[in-house]
This record gives sequence, structure tokens and C-alpha cells, in this order.
Amino acid sequence: MSERPILYVGEKNVSSWSMRAWVALRHKGVEFDEREISLVADKDRSQRRRVSPTGKVPVLRHGEILIPDSLAIFEYAEEAWPTPDYKALWPADRAERAHARWLAAAMHSGFPRLRESMSFNLCFLPVRPSPTPAAVEEAREMLALFERTLAAKTGSGPFLFGDFCGADAAYAPAVVRLTAFDVATDDAPLSRSYLAAVLDYPAVKEWLDEARSLAPVENE
Repeated sequence: MSERPILYVGEKNVSSWSMRAWVALRHKGVEFDEREISLVADKDRSQRRRVSPTGKVPVLRHGEILIPDSLAIFEYAEEAWPTPDYKALWPADRAERAHARWLAAAMHSGFPRLRESMSFNLCFLPVRPSPTPAAVEEAREMLALFERTLAAKTGSGPFLFGDFCGADAAYAPAVVRLTAFDVATDDAPLSRSYLAAVLDYPAVKEWLDEARSLAPVENE
């Protein structure tokens, strides 16, 4: 399919789910048109329902195909824009690929207290509220996942499996949260350099530069 894809996203300082899909497509080198829908203004989801069957973003439109979920966008992108013409989103090794996928799925379905107490929009406030103890505990659990993965990796790069992949894209907004809320990494020394590497990755940095240029949003 030669038609140029369209990715619908929310504000860059609000929509962490949009960030995941956007970073993944940027990483792969896919050229796409970006359309923003203000989540702050679209309280009743009427604008989102016009483009997304779930009423949520991100949603990728490629011709007549609609993909309204970040992980589904990852998988579709791997099929629609395969290697070697585009970068891979998943490790080449089957065991590492399975590991990367379950890590991404764990982020997708877990860590609710972290996501609530360290809400993505709060990361861009000049002064951030203190996270709840439950959120900090989930942050520690996340760092432990990073630490075990980084200790066992075979690749030489700074990311979870060496080279940047879908698991790193899935956790990129969480990395922003962990650093913005100054979560201690004393018990996760490998994770400390990993967090810095994710924040410095070109696609992540591009999103965050734009996010920081926007007026902070205290309430989503």
C-alpha cells in the first residue's frame, strides 16, 4: 500500500499513549502525516470518535485500515514497513523478541498507580506534586524489570536489548515520569544510564522538545 499513513495523536505534553506510537514510527523511519486532536478540549471524545473506533488516540490510518492502539500500531508497522528497508521494532532473536513483547504488554496493561499519580502532563509542570507511596512502589517494580533485562542482554547498545526497539518505545513515557519525579535509582544502577539513553534517543528527544514548548496542562 503506497498511500501515506496518518497518525492521530493528542497533545505532546498530555498523551503518553500517542508518544509510544509516534516514537515507534519515527524509529522505523516511516513517513507519516501527523494530526493532533486536543484531549483537553475534546472532553466528550467527539473529535476522537470521528477518526477512531475506540474514541481514543493514537490511531493510525493507512488507506482504509484503522489501527487504534499503540501496541497494535507497533505490530502493523512491522508488517507494513518491514526490514531491511525500515528499522526493526523487535529484536531479531526469537527469545529476546518474546521478552521485548511481554515487557511492552506489561507496560500496556500494568502500573496503574504510577500512571495515575505520575500523570504524563504533570511531568511538564514547573513544580510537580509528590507521588503516592503506591506509585513509587510500582516505579521500583518497573526499575527492577529494567535492571534484570539490562543485566541479561547480549547486545552492546544502551537499550533494553542493545538496539532501540519496541519495548523501549513502550516505556519511553514511563522513563519521562521516572526522571521528572526523581525516582531513586540507587538499587538500579544499570537503569540509571538506560533512562538517560532513552531520553537522548532522537525520536524521544524530538517529542519531548515539542512537549516542553507547550503551555503546561495541570489537569487533563
